[in-house]
Amino acid sequence: MPDFLSTPFVVAAVVAVVAGMVRGFAGFGAAMVMTPVFSALHGPAVGVAICLLLEIAVALPLLPGVVRLVDWRRIGLLLVGAVAGVPLGNLVLTASEPRPMRWAISAIVLLAVALLASGWRFRGRPRPGTTLAAGASSGFLNGLAGMAGPPIAFYYLAGEDSAAGVRANLTTYFVFVDLLALSAFVARDLVAWDTAVRAAFLSPAVMLGGVLGGLLFPLASEGFYRRLALALLVGVAVGSLIL
Repeated sequence: MPDFLSTPFVVAAVVAVVAGMVRGFAGFGAAMVMTPVFSALHGPAVGVAICLLLEIAVALPLLPGVVRLVDWRRIGLLLVGAVAGVPLGNLVLTASEPRPMRWAISAIVLLAVALLASGWRFRGRPRPGTTLAAGASSGFLNGLAGMAGPPIAFYYLAGEDSAAGVRANLTTYFVFVDLLALSAFVARDLVAWDTAVRAAFLSPAVMLGGVLGGLLFPLASEGFYRRLALALLVGVAVGSLIL
């Protein structure tokens, strides 16, 4: 059982609340907040496993309020692409130097942010091929660097969906992607009992943050939501350089 008064646990709980608020408000970005801190506290393998467990936990109270806005056909196509992209990402990971790949990922994300900031958008609904490509890119980056978020965030932010629709689809998509990743961790015996216990005791903190973020979302304008989402993508790009 974790020592609730220890500095590592208090730090982890505070980070979990902040990450939950980000996820509850934007629909993504929790991993960007939690993974570096949890990896520093517990090591990368345990830190990422805890992060995956908490990302699933934070979504549970959010899903009932967003499922009515979810486009399940698009989510399904994205997941098909993601499943196909993960093995390729893992293959590239084992055959290349990690630092140049992280620089390349950061450059791609920053270019995508610049494109979105310029006002560029899809006209009409994206074609199925575009949706599959976005999912495959997400899976590829997930297999390569554990960064499934940027391609999907770009995909939705570049469309004409409302902020509520973007948030709903992102929230739902990442539940399934996290479950897929967690299954891979379990298959490789990377989720020990004490890891699950740590995540269980941190779950109330991240769920509280998620609820608070969800309460703040209706107060924000469409413009503020998009600006925050772009800021989170910049954070992902910069963070990938220093991890």
